[in-house]
Amino acid sequence: MFEPTGYAKANRHIVSEWIQQGVRIRYTPIHHEDVRVPLSMQQESLLNSLVHTPLPDRYLTFFHYPAAYFTKSDPSYCIGMTMFECSRLPFTWSKRCNLMDEIWVPSEFNRLTFIKSGVAPYKIRVMPYGVDTQMFHAELAPLSIPGQRRYTFLSVCSFDERKGIDTLVSAFLEEFASLEDVCLIIKTRASSVEEIARQQVYIDNIAMKSGHRDRSSVILLSSIGSWTEEQLAALYQSANCYVLPTRGEGWNLTVMEAMATGLPVITTNWSAHLDFLNDTNGYLIAVQGFVALNSSNPRLLWAVPSKNHLKQLMRHVYTHPNEASIKARLGAQVVTERYTWKHSAARMLQRLHEISRR
Repeated sequence: MFEPTGYAKANRHIVSEWIQQGVRIRYTPIHHEDVRVPLSMQQESLLNSLVHTPLPDRYLTFFHYPAAYFTKSDPSYCIGMTMFECSRLPFTWSKRCNLMDEIWVPSEFNRLTFIKSGVAPYKIRVMPYGVDTQMFHAELAPLSIPGQRRYTFLSVCSFDERKGIDTLVSAFLEEFASLEDVCLIIKTRASSVEEIARQQVYIDNIAMKSGHRDRSSVILLSSIGSWTEEQLAALYQSANCYVLPTRGEGWNLTVMEAMATGLPVITTNWSAHLDFLNDTNGYLIAVQGFVALNSSNPRLLWAVPSKNHLKQLMRHVYTHPNEASIKARLGAQVVTERYTWKHSAARMLQRLHEISRR
């Protein structure tokens, strides 16, 4: 509920919308949340109070978490909402999804991958996530970022293999000379000062392999604590283009936030964001193949975005700002008209009403 993760962000927004519609909610945490997003006292107090909501005799149980933790221990109607970023699910996930009475996934991509993995098709419903368009919009004042250059590519992501940071950094440094007035900002998180140092070394090593001794054009913004939503929204507004050569997504909240802020978006032509992103409102990186998640899961595949095509797209967006602005406006229109948290919560609430009337 309080962490700087997609699951927690979705929980905060969905729960807040449901409460406004008169839904009684009891919140039971699955684990202790050490890193917490700074919230207003009013919002934090409201969310904390939900732990003590008394349960009526008849209620629905809603799990919103990785499916490996799904359980069914009482007779209530159980809905599990989850997502996965590969071509299919681990066996444990499929088994636990089938324990639920109903499964919600954010994307059509996951509806298909869950069915492919053995989850009963009749249990699955697509319930898209949303974006807070009152927070993420094009009228915000930008942040002042030391070392920033005239044109800025931005990526907001966890620092892991799935997000394609290696592909992103090497593509940027190979395409743009150090004398060009262009920079790449990577906003991420870390658990310690030592981890931040390791992240910087990782970027430095990629730069050295790309033949760049001057690495000032790649700016790492990594922190142990969590940024506020207001700071993140201002960061998007500080950029000219959002780029994420991800290997797979269950939804892709940061791409949606960038679109709402009015940025042109470059991301991989595969997985969940294709529900709301296409060639008319964004730039899609070609997929050159698929590889196994790891050696112990050879059937779980994710995409390999083309570094050469990424380089071409970054250069194209940089040199064609008018075209990029048109696509960005279309992207913002899509998310504001169809994918706000109000839209998301309303779809879910309609289904909850259907179930409760049985």
